Formats: sequence, C-alpha cells, structure tokens
Amino acid sequence: MAEVVIMPKLGFNMDEGQLVKWHKQVGEKVKKGEVLFEINTDKTTMPVEATEDGTLLKIILEEGAFAEVFTPIAVTGAPGEDPDAALASAGQGQAGGSAPAAAPSAPAAPVDMKSLKLTPKARKLVQDEGIDPASLTQIKGTGFQGGITYKDLKASPLARRVAQQMGVDLAAVQGTGAAGKIMKADVEAAPASAGADTRQVASAVPYKGVRRIIGEKLAQSKFTAPHLYFTDAVDTTELAAFRKRLNETSEVKIAVSDLLTMAACKALKKFPGINVTLKDDQVVTYKSINVGTAVAGDNGLVVPVIKNVQNKTLTDVARESKDLVARAREGRLAPEEYSEGTFSISNLGMFGIGNFTAIINAPESAILSVSSVRKTPVVATDENGEDAIAIRPMMNIQLSVDHRVIDGLLASQFVEYMKQLLEHPIQILM
Repeated sequence: MAEVVIMPKLGFNMDEGQLVKWHKQVGEKVKKGEVLFEINTDKTTMPVEATEDGTLLKIILEEGAFAEVFTPIAVTGAPGEDPDAALASAGQGQAGGSAPAAAPSAPAAPVDMKSLKLTPKARKLVQDEGIDPASLTQIKGTGFQGGITYKDLKASPLARRVAQQMGVDLAAVQGTGAAGKIMKADVEAAPASAGADTRQVASAVPYKGVRRIIGEKLAQSKFTAPHLYFTDAVDTTELAAFRKRLNETSEVKIAVSDLLTMAACKALKKFPGINVTLKDDQVVTYKSINVGTAVAGDNGLVVPVIKNVQNKTLTDVARESKDLVARAREGRLAPEEYSEGTFSISNLGMFGIGNFTAIINAPESAILSVSSVRKTPVVATDENGEDAIAIRPMMNIQLSVDHRVIDGLLASQFVEYMKQLLEHPIQILM
C-alpha cells in the first residue's frame, strides 16, 4: 500500500524544514531503514530513513525547497501504484480548491481549535493574530490528510503565483477570504506600488531556514538581555611559546582555541557566577562547564559544545574540538552536540579582526570574543625596573554579559583572571 512521506518534526522548535538532498529518485527501490533524504533543521543536516520497503513513486518537494512539518513531500509504495490516489485518500486532493457554499443557517456553535487539523506554524499564526477558529472550518487544507498549513491561512497558491507575476507585495494586500486569506481577486485588485525600484538585483533568496533562525535568536538575545561589555589586551608572548612546547610532545595538535577553552573553564570554576542562566525567574548556576565555540559552517553560524570540560584534559579537549569543528563546518552535528552550553567563545583571530563585540548565545549569560594577535607598541618594565616602549604580540579579549544576572565587578574580575591565565599559560593546567 502506498505511503505518504511527510516532512518530519525533528526538534521542539522546528516549524519547517529544507529538503537538502534526495538519496533516491522516482522509480528506485527503497528499503526500510535506508536513508531516503536529508533535511536542514535549525543548524544541522539530518538524514531521514525510510519507514517501509517499497519504491519511490513521486517526489513533491524538490531539493532546496522548504516545507512545513507534517506536510507531504513524497509518496512510496509498490510499483504501478497511483501516488496521486494515495495523496487523495490521505486528504491531500487538489490544492486551491474551494468547498461548496453552505446554505444559510443558524449561528454555528463555537469551534474548539483543538478539533482543527493545524500544522504547528499555522496554529501559532491563529493564536498570534486571534483568528476565530470557526472561520477556518471551510478551508480545504493542503497539508497531510487535509491539515491546514500556514500558507492555507495567508494566501491561496493561485494568489501567490499571480502576486509573483504582477510584482505585488502580499504583505500589503488585504485578504477577503476566510480568516482574511488572500485570494486571486485580492491580488488583482491591489494597487500598483508607487515608484518602481530601479536597482539591479544580483540574487534574492528567502530569509528563512538556518539564516532566519540565527537572526531571530540573536535579535532575541540582543533585545532581551541588557548587554554589558568588558575589554582588555593580552600579551600572547608566553602563550605562543607554551603552545609550541606542548605541540612538540603532544599526540594531538593543540590549537589556541583549546587553550582558550581550558582557560575559560578554570576561570568559570573560580567565578561560577558567570556560569549561569536566567530560567523561569530563577538564576541557575551550573556545576557543568559546557564551553561552546562559534564556528562558521555551510549552514551558517553554529556553536558546537564541549561538555563537562572540568572533567577533561587539554588533550581530550583538543581531540573533541577538532572533531566537532570539522563536522560543524559540514553541517553534520547532531542537535545535542550544539545545545546545553553554559558559556561560549567567539574567536575571529584567524581572520585578522582587531576587535569586535559578540552577542550572547542565549540562554547563556556570557560570551568571550577573541581578536587577532597584532604586534603593538606597549609600555613595559625593563630589567632595571624602568618603563620602556616594547613591541609585543597583543590580543584583545572582550566579555559580553547579561547585566540582569552578572554584575560589572564580577565580570571585570573574570576578564582580569582570563588575562592572567593567558599571559602565564602554565597556570591553565595547574
């Protein structure tokens, strides 16, 4: 019997997914447990396995396209089966159809939203905009088994096509359909935009998927947590020499980021008030020191987390970091590998950045930004105790904290201690 394959929900906050790659083509056999396709979730690419043996009969969602969770993306079954019949029996039918007009009747009884088939994104829209559930009963959903999707509520498929052809911004169109749904006639009646835009466009991609998730999380952090910043300069002379000596004998190559992680761990043990989060009106202090390092990968910024650093050696950290960073750049991390961090480090030193300010990786309360090493003239004390100008390899570090839970004195003490550890790196391992 044919089976309708739907976009799976692989995370609590996942409303839609992007189809990255089909591992099978129409007409090819599929075995249960075999990878059928890959999707992008919030920050990683996840393989999805077939749940039944059969043949891939139809692909609905093309590679690179997005779909809400629980909506059909393909059909599998026995060779010769009709995939469209399977979709119809599942309640899919033809998109954009309309229900027969109902005869006038007495006012209907209130409709409980729980009785409606709504995708998570559609349900959120109904709640956010206060849409009357009773107005949705006549909508023919285009989701799995007739489920009502976000697109069903905002605009009909035909209206979207006409808007694209006419260059009409749907955000400026008032819908006349059920629950304010935008119909074809609404688009055709929309006034032309005043003043044509003459700028030439090189490309336009939807602001959605990973890029949108990153943007929304950063905006939430920036405008929810009052950020406070503390900056200092570190002389890296001893740090560079210490790392060189370590790598002469270490079985795993030690990176500067590994020493930063270990130094942050030691500083967090000394100042546990930095290793906190604000959760349900409580300031939670963690025993676990889970340090994340921001990595720019193919799917945007991701922060793989080394967990329980307080129980690991420098070699352990170096080995684990190398593996996590490599897979982060390929978008191959599992969700648990970039979650549950308690402190983050954003290191742009390798890109020659002299100074920058990092946004806190919520729900954490602090993040350390690390800039490039630059030869800088500084005032140093010579062997005779006299001040003199010397050239030193200097590196700026800046701590961003959530001022709701971390005071300025504590933050400044943390930065001062980090500077001490990095300028006397043997202390990191003591």
